[in-house]
Amino acid sequence: MKSREIANTKKDATLPRTPVMIGGKSYDLCFDLGALSEAETELRRQGHDVNLLAALPTQNLANTRVIFAAAVRAFHPELGFEEAQKMLTIGDLYNVADAIFAAWSAAMPTPSEEKNGDPPQAAE
Repeated sequence: MKSREIANTKKDATLPRTPVMIGGKSYDLCFDLGALSEAETELRRQGHDVNLLAALPTQNLANTRVIFAAAVRAFHPELGFEEAQKMLTIGDLYNVADAIFAAWSAAMPTPSEEKNGDPPQAAE
């Protein structure tokens, strides 16, 4: 089994990265099931009401902020939950929402992958 260390877990250079520009700076989002699970667990441990299973399929303003804060954590662990949410302005929100939608869609298995049991391929 591979090991990785991202945000206090083991590193894996194959983790999917979805770049998004916020305030003229590029940030990488990670839509790997393990990384999102680790982010959700840690954010809940810190007292934040995070349920990515409920947030991911329903993209709205509140969920976009929560998903961004969780997905940015793998590659930018220095950003806290509130800090990440405050980064999103109305000018950046649609760009981030589009990146979340694209990354989430790319992470979903195709019908042939589901049938064959092959894992989905990460978007580059």
